[in-house]
Formats: sequence, structure tokens, C-alpha cells
Amino acid sequence: MVSDSFNWNISNGKCNEIIHLTLIDILSERNDKTLPLNKLVELLNSRTKIYKLSKEKKYNSFSKYLKNEHNGILNFIENYNFYDIIKTERHIYIRLYKHLVDLNDIRYERRITKDSDWMIVPEII
Repeated sequence: MVSDSFNWNISNGKCNEIIHLTLIDILSERNDKTLPLNKLVELLNSRTKIYKLSKEKKYNSFSKYLKNEHNGILNFIENYNFYDIIKTERHIYIRLYKHLVDLNDIRYERRITKDSDWMIVPEII
């Protein structure tokens, strides 16, 4: 059972910024800017071990933060227009569109709507 009363040492805004910068760094190292989701989570956790995220425990991973605060990494990624989720029969891949990233305003690059929020309206003539 997941408890929603975590005491994080770092503010939500700063956590999101650290996650974005780490994900952008990881994906930028790849020629095609694409990586399988499980490998991306593994690298995110290993590269962010330096941060003491919780007041109560020595180590809490950023994937645990994403699960508790954003209902998982996929929900987090879906909210930003510079990431893409590619689902195949066997794997889920994450792609970075680096040309859409503005590192100065990374917090404000959220999508206005998700694909599931779109509604087709017939044209009236």
C-alpha cells in the first residue's frame, strides 16, 4: 500500500526540474534521443542517488517520487510536449524532442491537453 504522507526534502518544483534535467541529459546522449522506459527509469534512479529526497529515509528514488506525486513516470512524461511515448507490442520507449526544450522555462512547458482530451468537432458550413 502506498502512503501519500511522504515528507520530501526537496520542493515539488525542484524535484520536477531535477527529473527533467536528468531525463534530458540521459536521452540526449543517445543518437536517436530514444530509450526503453525500463532503462530510462534505471538510469534516472542511478544518476539521482546523490540527492537526499526524503526526511525519513536515507534513500528514496525519484521513480518512487514520480509514483507518489504524479501517478508514475508515464503520467509525468505525458504532461510535457518535448517527450513522446512510443508503445510497441513488447516495449515502451521514450523519445526526447530536444528542439522543443527551453531549459530556462522547463517548468512551464506543460502540454495544454493530452491526446485523450481532444474532441473532434464537425465543421459547420
